[in-house]
Amino acid sequence: MKTKFLLFSAIIFLLLGLNSKDGVLFFFFAVHLFTLSIGVILLKFDKKLQPQASIDTLPPTDPSES
Repeated sequence: MKTKFLLFSAIIFLLLGLNSKDGVLFFFFAVHLFTLSIGVILLKFDKKLQPQASIDTLPPTDPSES
């Protein structure tokens, strides 16, 4: 959902920049949102590749062994 929203808003800002007379600010936001969407895609991809860490508990100790 976040990725789609970022990509669609980047496309909208790009179209606004192309259709306006001075669209430098729109181009800035288009590039900014596009790089944010790339970051979100890479973050999701990285989370998929990481193995789930299992938490190993210590075995119970007897107080009489000390």
